[in-house]
Amino acid sequence: MECERLASILLLSRQSRITRNAVLTVWISEWTARLRFVAQIAPALVALAGCGQYRTDRSPGTIQVDIETSPTSTDPRFATDATSSRINELIFDSLVKTDRNGQFVGHLADRVEHPSPTEIVFHLKHGVRFSDGRELTARDVIFTYNSILAPESMSPKRAGIEQLKSIDAPDDYTVVMTTAHPYAPALEMATEGIVPAGTSLPSKENAAAPIGSGPFQMVGYARDEAARLERNPYYPYPSGAPRSILFKIVPDPTVRALELAEGVCDFSGNNIEYDVLPWLGSHRFLEVSRTPGTTYKYLSFNFRDARLRDLRVRRAIAYAIDRKTIVNTILRGTGRVATGMLSPENWAYEANGTTYSFDPTKARQLLDQAGYTAGSNGMRGLRFEYKTTPEGARLGEVFQAMLQRVGIELTIRTLDFATYYADIQAGSFDLTSLQWVGINDPNSYYMVFDSQKTPPHGQNRGYYSNPEMDRLVEAGMSTVDPKWRKKIYGQVQQLAAEELPYVSLWWVDNVAVMNRRLVGFDAYPNGSFRSLATVTLSGPGGGGQWQ
Repeated sequence: MECERLASILLLSRQSRITRNAVLTVWISEWTARLRFVAQIAPALVALAGCGQYRTDRSPGTIQVDIETSPTSTDPRFATDATSSRINELIFDSLVKTDRNGQFVGHLADRVEHPSPTEIVFHLKHGVRFSDGRELTARDVIFTYNSILAPESMSPKRAGIEQLKSIDAPDDYTVVMTTAHPYAPALEMATEGIVPAGTSLPSKENAAAPIGSGPFQMVGYARDEAARLERNPYYPYPSGAPRSILFKIVPDPTVRALELAEGVCDFSGNNIEYDVLPWLGSHRFLEVSRTPGTTYKYLSFNFRDARLRDLRVRRAIAYAIDRKTIVNTILRGTGRVATGMLSPENWAYEANGTTYSFDPTKARQLLDQAGYTAGSNGMRGLRFEYKTTPEGARLGEVFQAMLQRVGIELTIRTLDFATYYADIQAGSFDLTSLQWVGINDPNSYYMVFDSQKTPPHGQNRGYYSNPEMDRLVEAGMSTVDPKWRKKIYGQVQQLAAEELPYVSLWWVDNVAVMNRRLVGFDAYPNGSFRSLATVTLSGPGGGGQWQ
């Protein structure tokens, strides 16, 4: 079977003009990881062979979700990473949320009005209660936003609502947001999780989440270990739904896979190694769900390095990476080669832009033109450091092999997540690969490519600067008419494809592995966990699984 797989990869190599050596590098890397995995799980598989048909080693009303890292913050006023956002979405409500199509819909707001281009009025639902029984009113909304804006809070969320001129509450159930100028993505400002008035700022990073009005409340949290959620007694939920969720921090992907196979873990989303998916799918009590996603994987450059400011070098790197082969082999087809930040499902998606198919010959020509000629050893004196986490090291090795073929030396530096994230935020890297999760409005281009949005004011971590890009993204932010916005963002996407502040890699499919006792999980394109609040449990006693 694997011989057939290698043959198919070699056929693909001829179609994409990659040499057999490069293909074998990818294939060997893939198989090395597989053999390492088999060696690690062998003892556990022997032990599992003697297990009974049914396991009941957890509370029937509890589901376990394995995640790879701790949330950076359990307070919605400070959380910016995907893990934090996905957990906090189960605890806190916001004025609006996005639906499965990425459109904003009322959540705490029963009705939303736009009386003028600079004003939005939210009419709140009555009877919404925090998990301690207090009713949520406009006073809590005003407090939440003011605490984000307060300079002493130093909230990273402040940049996302900087266009907010004022926020007022004419009465207990009405909130009025006003912007200084017409601001097209204004509804994005209404997605902040609401905390009760008077909630103090977090005094330590290991603190449990404050109370919210969402379907769950956090009753326990130990950083790097676990977070336990239990039902908000004032929030309705379907009969047979889980009473609690244990989010267990499991950094090792092998352990995550084993916990699914053993029935210890009920759900793991977008964090299982692709090689292991067929093995997990062979377990009849597990379901592997795969749906098209909007998560955008990219390669980022540091523009403070003069070598990387040279467009010819960036283009050479883009041509040297065979993204199609990586998607079809390393990712096992669980992704789509990306042309830009916005996926084809987005209303502002632009299909006409510069693309970079795999072409090592063109990459070498560009490097020659940039003055980096190959020496007798085939290398060009171009050496970059690629920073990554342990989980990203394997992809880094593939990039390393592909860039070496055109004469670029890439050294890989692997860091724990906290150190890695701090370095990336500080712009301390040459190249790195990250992903954006849950992109809805194309205003994201402003936050990552505008020259004024370098950390801590935004997410332009590579310090990219182009006056034309600044002009376009700022125009897109202030243009309310959807027709003109689409035209502007079409130009933004074309310029980004031409200039390459990022090399677009792929849009990641949402791949969730879950125990079949979870019934009714609804996958969202952005990988949201929100439907864990509405799934129901099947099987004896509402828990356990069959092996």
